[in-house]
Amino acid sequence: MGTQTDKPTAAIASDEKPPRAIPEFCTDEDGVVQVDCREPDTLERLYGVKTQDAASGLMKSALNALGRTGEHYRPFIAAMTAELEPSDAIEAMLVTQMAATHVAMTTLAQKMADQTMWTIRESNERSMTRLSRTFLAQVDALKKYRAKGQQIVKVEQVTVQDGGQAIVGDVTHSG
Repeated sequence: MGTQTDKPTAAIASDEKPPRAIPEFCTDEDGVVQVDCREPDTLERLYGVKTQDAASGLMKSALNALGRTGEHYRPFIAAMTAELEPSDAIEAMLVTQMAATHVAMTTLAQKMADQTMWTIRESNERSMTRLSRTFLAQVDALKKYRAKGQQIVKVEQVTVQDGGQAIVGDVTHSG
């Protein structure tokens, strides 16, 4: 009888969801990108949407944003979508835009670093600045959307002077 060694296993908490599956990508001989999904609803689960048409459209949008030369970013786009876990179509569109914006910004950073002509370098820098602002606006939009309009006001300290009155609880005014 052989010996068996115990390997540590990562325990998933009961409230923690398993990671979302991501598709694999390849390009056929005609230059068409093939998206290989292990399960029929992989894209729907990845994007958090209800229909295959919505999921397919989101994936096509992401791939189109990368262009023909961005094939090495395809797994990144899918992985970032899985990481950000969109829960509906709006979040999925924002996540897709955010990933594409990030890729465009970092691609420009590389072009800028390799550029020797200052006019082109300056143009790349301006475009990077715009993309950076766009990315921050997208992050803010996603954060606000996920908050669903909830606003929390937290009072840290209340001081009541002698002769003053304090009310603890909901205050309403009738007018």
